[in-house]
Amino acid sequence: MTIKIALAAAVAAMTFSASVAVAGNWTPKEILFGKQYGGNVMAIKVDRGGYDRHSYPLQARYPTGNSLARAQGEVAEDPSLSAALDIRGIAPQNVLWVQTAMNGGKIVYFR
Repeated sequence: MTIKIALAAAVAAMTFSASVAVAGNWTPKEILFGKQYGGNVMAIKVDRGGYDRHSYPLQARYPTGNSLARAQGEVAEDPSLSAALDIRGIAPQNVLWVQTAMNGGKIVYFR
């Protein structure tokens, strides 16, 4: 019985160390509680086949060249917005539309 418990503990330790190795540069706090982004930026991935696709603005659902250029230009001009997107791993060329929320924050629609 003691051997089974010791073996189970060893397997659990190896599994945890493997998951930390796979996580890359995440800390144990981020693994347990999730990554804290902050920055007053909300990023929404636009999925044209999703159930909530009708709630996206038309500019995010059907972007034109002008609306893409304006949204990506806004990201390029605002260093805090581009830093917040960089933390999330969103490339500026994937931004479809940027809205300003009522509290002054930004809502970014991306693909």
